[in-house]
Amino acid sequence: MSQHHDVSAESLERRLKEVERDLAIAEKDRPEHVHALTAEKKKLEAQLAQR
Repeated sequence: MSQHHDVSAESLERRLKEVERDLAIAEKDRPEHVHALTAEKKKLEAQLAQR
C-alpha cells in the first residue's frame, strides 16, 4: 500500500515540474494561461505538503 502512495507522490512531483515549466513559458508567451497554471501549481504543492 505504501508503494502506491510513493508512486502517487512521484506523479504529483512530475506534474508539478511540468506545470512550473509551462508557467515559465506562459509568463513570456501566453499570459492568458498564467492564472490557471499558478492555481494548479498551488494545488499540487498543497497535495505534496500533505504527504
